[in-house]
Parts: sequence; structure tokens; C-alpha cells
Amino acid sequence: MRIPLLAIALCLPALATPAIAANPQHVERLLKVKVCPGCDLTGADLTGAKLKDANLSEADLTGANLTGADLTQATLEKANLTGVKLVGTNLEKANLREAKLGVANQLVADLSNANLKEADLYGANLEGAKMTYAQLTGANLQKANLMSANLAPANLSQANLKEAKLKNVIMTGANLTGAQLDRTQSDAAKLDGAILEGADLSQAYFGTADLSGAVLTKAKLLGTTLETANLQNANLSGADLSNANLKGAGLNNANMNAANLSNANLTSAKLGKVNLTEANLMGANLSLAYLEAANLQRANLSGVDLRQAQLSGADLSGATLVGATLGNANLTGSKLNDSNLTYTNLSTANLTQANLGGANLSNANLDRADLNQANLTGANLTNTNIKDARGANTNSPASGSSTSPAVRPTPNPAAGSSTTPTLQPVPNPASSSSPTILTPGRPTERRSP
Repeated sequence: MRIPLLAIALCLPALATPAIAANPQHVERLLKVKVCPGCDLTGADLTGAKLKDANLSEADLTGANLTGADLTQATLEKANLTGVKLVGTNLEKANLREAKLGVANQLVADLSNANLKEADLYGANLEGAKMTYAQLTGANLQKANLMSANLAPANLSQANLKEAKLKNVIMTGANLTGAQLDRTQSDAAKLDGAILEGADLSQAYFGTADLSGAVLTKAKLLGTTLETANLQNANLSGADLSNANLKGAGLNNANMNAANLSNANLTSAKLGKVNLTEANLMGANLSLAYLEAANLQRANLSGVDLRQAQLSGADLSGATLVGATLGNANLTGSKLNDSNLTYTNLSTANLTQANLGGANLSNANLDRADLNQANLTGANLTNTNIKDARGANTNSPASGSSTSPAVRPTPNPAAGSSTTPTLQPVPNPASSSSPTILTPGRPTERRSP
């Protein structure tokens, strides 16, 4: 039996597209009295509808078109908004608690340019939703699911995102000023160029996240995990990163002026040309960190672990490194003038051409350190251990002198007109307890403290 081709052609659209049809009586009731909880509004065309203060709690709006509609202060609690179109819709102060706005059966909820100012989206499912340019100022998104959602560059200033799921979320250029993002799961999130000034990201997880060029001035990142995150060119001035995990993070060219990084983990972090002026790094772990040409002027590095760190060309002038560990660190050409290095461990460190002028090295350990062409003019070497240090002649001093001989620069005949002095030991008088001050061209001078 032959089936007419026309009959087959008419049947194909019905087979290819699932039937999505709203209950006409429910649509009529909604438009008339604005009260339709639990209604079937699937696929309904409500473009430009005036639904201010409407009650749509637990209603099924799957695939509905609400483009340009007014849903100000509407109740959509636990409503199904999967695949709904809310482009340019006004949802200011609307209640969307635990509503479903995510992706299902390839239907993507579109909230582009939607007004969700102060809307309640607590626990809402917005996974994969399109929310570009959405207005979410002061919105409640606590515990909401925003995984893979696109919020670039939405306005989320002062929004509550506590404990929200932000894995793979796109927030490029978003405004999150003063937002609460503490305890969020934001691994692999894209926040490049985002504004997070004064935001709270404490105890959140941002592993492998992209925060390059982001503004995080005075942000709170206490105990935050930023392992291997990209923070290049980010502004973290005045931010609190105490106890944060920044292991392997990329912070090249970042501005961390006056930031608090006390007890932070910066192992193997990339901090080339970073600005850490007056930063607090007390007790931080910077072992194996890359800090070439970094600015650490007047920074507090007391008790810091800098073993095998790369600090060539770094500026640590006026910095405090009391009790710090710099074993085998590379400090070639670094500036350590007027720094406090008391009780610092610099054993096997490379200080070639380093400037230690006026530095306080009392009780420091420079055993086997490389001091070739280093400048120690005016440095305090009281009880300093320079045993076997290269570039310093550490032959035994005269009887009764310190076990760590003082050194002063003397001309090197082989160098001709070279201005770089070699270091020769000058025994300290046995009766002296005053610090040794190095002065070029004059005998070692004792000064009372």
C-alpha cells in the first residue's frame, strides 16, 4: 500500500518537534487575575505581558516567551523556567527562590538584559543560562547553581553569591563590587577583567580560575584557594589574602601594594615584576617562587620561606626579613640596601652584585653564600656567619676576635680602575661588643649602638 507523499510531509514536523502547548484557560486566568500558582504555561507567548505582583509559584513556564514582560515583585518560587525567554524582562524584586532557569533538552534560559535587581534567586538553578548584561544589583543568589552560565558583563554589585556553584561560569568584565562570594565553588571560572573591589571571596575555591586583569582592591580572600589561578595584571592593592593558597598561581605584573599575605602559600608562584611594596608577607611560604624584578620595598618578610626562590633584580630595599630562610635563593643583582636581615638564613644564596649597603646582617647566616661583587658598604655584620662564603676571605682572624670576621672592602690591584672592591677580613678587637660598620677606604670603625 502506497502512502501519499503529501501525508508524510505533513506528519514530519509533528514528529521532529515535541508538542509544547500551554493550557489556554491557565493563560487566560493569568492575564486576567495575575494569580496562577502551579499553572501549565509551557510554551506560552507572554511577550510584553503586564504581570506585576503576579503569583506564578510552582508554575510550569518551560519554553515560554516573556520577552519584555513586567514581572516586578512577581512570585515565581519553585517555578519551572527552563528554556524561558526573559530578554529585557523586568524582574526587579521578584521571588525566584529555588526556581529552575537552567538548560534542559537543549532549551537555554535567556535572561539577557533582564532586570533582576534585588531579586531573590536563592537556590535557583541557572546552570548554562544566558544572562549577558543582566542587572543583578543586590540580588540574592545564595546557593544558586550558576555553573557554565554566561554573565558577561552583568552587574552583580552588592549581590549575595554565598556558597553558589560557579564552576566554569563566565563573568568576564562583570561588576561584582562589594559582592559576597565567600565559600563559592568557582573552579575554572572566567572572571578576567571583572571588578571585585571590596568583594568577599573568603574560603572560596578558585582553582585554575581566570582573574587576569581583575580589580580586587581591598577584597577579602582569607583562606581562599587560588591554586594555579591566573591573576596576571590583577589589582590586589590592599587586599587581604592571609592564609590563602596561591600555590603555582600566576601573578606576574600584579599590583599587590600593601596587601596582606601573612601565612599565605605562594610555593612556585609566578610573581615576576609584581608590586609588593609595603605588603605583609609574614610567615608566608615563597619557596621556589619566581620573583624576578619584583618590587618588595619596605615589605614585611619576617619568617618567610624563600628557599630556592628566584629574586634576581628584585628590590627589597628597606624590607624586613628577620628570621627569613633564603637558602640557595638567587638574589643576583638584587637590592637589599637598608634591609633588616637579622637572623636570616642566606646559606648558599647567590648574592652576586647584590646591594647590601647599610643592611643589618647581624647574626645572619651567609655560609657558602656567593658575595662576588656584592656591595656591603655600611652593613652591620655583628656575629654574622660568612664561613666559606665566596667573594669573602674568611681565613681565621687574630686570636680573641669574633668567629665570624668582619669584612671591609679593599682595592683589588688586579682590577685596575674597577670600582668593585674585594672583601678582606678585619679581626674585631676581643673587647669590642659594638656592631661592625663597613666603610670603604677607612679602617673598620666601631660605633656605639
